[in-house]
Order: sequence, then C-alpha cells, then structure tokens
Amino acid sequence: MTDNRLGEIKAIQKRIVDALEKGEDVSKLRNELARVRAEIAAEAEVQELQKIAAERHKLRDKAEAVKVKVQTQGDAIDIFLKARDAMLPKLQELQEPLKELADMANPSWEANPGKCYLFNDVGVFSASVIDIPKELLPKDFSCPSLEMIQPGEQSFGKARQAFQYFQYCIGILSSFKKGSMSVHARPTDDGLLLDTETETTEVNCLVCQHPEREAIDKALTEGVSLRDIASQYGISKSTVDRHKAHLGS
Repeated sequence: MTDNRLGEIKAIQKRIVDALEKGEDVSKLRNELARVRAEIAAEAEVQELQKIAAERHKLRDKAEAVKVKVQTQGDAIDIFLKARDAMLPKLQELQEPLKELADMANPSWEANPGKCYLFNDVGVFSASVIDIPKELLPKDFSCPSLEMIQPGEQSFGKARQAFQYFQYCIGILSSFKKGSMSVHARPTDDGLLLDTETETTEVNCLVCQHPEREAIDKALTEGVSLRDIASQYGISKSTVDRHKAHLGS
C-alpha cells in the first residue's frame, strides 16, 4: 500500500468519525472507503498476477529454447541414421573376407609328415626346431612371423580379435534407432494453469503412474482430504488435485 493510498484511507476514516460524532449518515463515506480498499486489493492482486505472467513468459522462452535444441538433436540423429543406413550394407559385405583373413592369420593345422608346419604360437615353433642341428638348416634360415607395427606386439590372435570387434561394431550400429522421451505436465501456480489450453492427462499424471494409485483413487472417492493423501503417499497436494480433476472427467 502506497503512502498516498494510506493517507486517503485515513482521511476517509477521519471524516467518518466526525460524521458519526455529529450523528450524520455515513453510507456514502462507507462506500467510498470500501471502493478505496477494493482498489488497493485489486492493485495488489494485479501485482501478483504480473509476477505469474512474467514467470509464464520465462517458461515459454525456455520451452522454445528446448524445442529448438530438440529439433537440432532430431535433425542430427536423422543425418547419423541416414549415413549409417548407407554404410551398413558395405560393412556387412566385408564380414566374410575379414573372417577369411582372420582364419589365415591364425592357423592351427595339424602337422602332417613331409609337409611344412604352420604354428600359431612362437613357443610351439621354438620347441619344434630347437633340437635341429644348425648345420642342417639353410644359412639364411629364419622363422618368419606376422607382427604388428607397434613394437613388442605379436599378431597371434589379433586378427581374429579385430574381426570380432568388427562384428560387434556392426551389431552396435545396427541397433541404433530414433527414440523419443515423454514430457512432464506443465507447472501450475496455486491452481492457475500457466497454459490453460494444455490439459493434464494420464500420460503425464504422477498419480496415474504411482504404484499405490488404486489406494489413492479409493481415498479420493471416500472424501479423504487432499493434504492427507499427499502426506501419506509422498506427493504434492496440487498433484493429487490435478489427478482428481481428470479422474472425474
């Protein structure tokens, strides 16, 4: 209440007191006092509604920003899935030749008399040739091994491991799809919907998804107070109130 309004009320009150002392009719003064008080109350209410309007504006701006981000994300996912769909058939065609390479790089054949042996373990090879007299071997004899570029790493088992990873990657890429997320009900301010055109439905109603929904519905039909229900089931009074509204619809 401003000082001017307070002064106006006090002036009217003084005039009423003077009139009452003189035994005069104060009905007009009473109406004037009521009018001033009503205007003050209306001004205070408008100020509170202005706060709600400002909050609604902020929420709408935020919702618009989220909408833009969601659209951008959706577009990016579409681009990714389109590229994936174009690449996947080519990757799948590579599985068979890569498997053949893996098998070739990881031989485990049985030794046959009179034939060259291939070994998939350096230790096995060493144990097989260590007893052969050196003079019986060619001067340039050496055991060739398939090695990886990185120093100190052998290729044994790596080709098959790479092929398995390749299969895993194809499986992961194939499993991607475009999903969706549900949104919560719009917020309210003391029962004043921020967006009256949006109705709360069972899809986003917390009570409808509550494990004790049947008990809550029963309590509502029996007339248990919203505050008691909210306290008992750990939810807000406004949430129970919104559920009650669409429950009866």
